[in-house]
Amino acid sequence: MPLMLRIITPERIVLEEQVDQVTASAIDGELSILPGHQPLITALKPDVLRYIAKKEDEFAAVMGGILEVKNDEVTVLSDVAELDREIDHARATQAKERAMAEATQKTDKLDVYVSEMAIGRAMARLKAVEFREQRKRRR
Repeated sequence: MPLMLRIITPERIVLEEQVDQVTASAIDGELSILPGHQPLITALKPDVLRYIAKKEDEFAAVMGGILEVKNDEVTVLSDVAELDREIDHARATQAKERAMAEATQKTDKLDVYVSEMAIGRAMARLKAVEFREQRKRRR
């Protein structure tokens, strides 16, 4: 019996699909969810969420949020999430470079934190694109 994976942001339902496995980065480490998993709620850090659908690895950049597992349903609620195929590599690279340049000019703790979050978002997006490219090369 597969899992139902839903990735939801305030703007849209990013994904709603039956999958065989979900692997995500929680704030206290990586976890994988298989059918029959016990109920769970955990906070996610900005990173790539990997899921296996139809025996293929698929990826989404998730900018933190909450992951809930209940009755073979995995729901991810995040402010921002994108499937790897939606991410423009050039724009993601520019966003990372811009965020890193801004981070070097910040001294206020809040500004530094905001810059670090922007870098984390850009890195997650680039990581998802990198995984997509690796998958294409394997085919």
